[in-house]
Amino acid sequence: MDRRNFLRTAGGGSLAMILGAVAESVARAGEVAWVGTPFARDPLAGSCLLPLGDVERTLGAMLDTVVPGPTTDPEGTAGALEACSMNILLDGSFPFRQYADMFALVLDGIATDAHGAAFADLPYDQRLQVLVTAQDQLPMLRLAFRAIRSAFFGGAYNGIGLRYVGYPGPNLGWRHVPESSFRVAVCEERTQTGWMP
Repeated sequence: MDRRNFLRTAGGGSLAMILGAVAESVARAGEVAWVGTPFARDPLAGSCLLPLGDVERTLGAMLDTVVPGPTTDPEGTAGALEACSMNILLDGSFPFRQYADMFALVLDGIATDAHGAAFADLPYDQRLQVLVTAQDQLPMLRLAFRAIRSAFFGGAYNGIGLRYVGYPGPNLGWRHVPESSFRVAVCEERTQTGWMP
């Protein structure tokens, strides 16, 4: 089963419906030759793409605004860039790569009009204002913001976000904890059949 069919059958969640619609539009757009600046490389599994060119620099500033990292966060904690969220924007298997140039163009345009500087050169609070304005003009950005947060908080590429929120790892049944109730009765049966009267 391919990803599109999986999302169609996965349930009635709005995100699944949105991603399914986006996947169909991307497939249709793929039939028509899309002209844009292709990115030089695809991300490798386990490696984070870093903002190298102008477009990627703008996208990196967007990531740092959505989930602040060491340059923006007062405590210097890891953020979206360290959690490889750039991979989601530039990986061809996600629906955002074809819009990456447009995202950067819109953000820089709004930033220049509102604050007289490129988006990446603005302080955090002004970048946040630009993102709020941009998501109203370009609704696809809202989905991109969710994907960026998901890469961080869901540990899509590494465990940086999971460690940040204190996720201890999967529950293996607490078998190693003597105080747990694993295979130990926690109540006394008061019926003869085990069924409620």
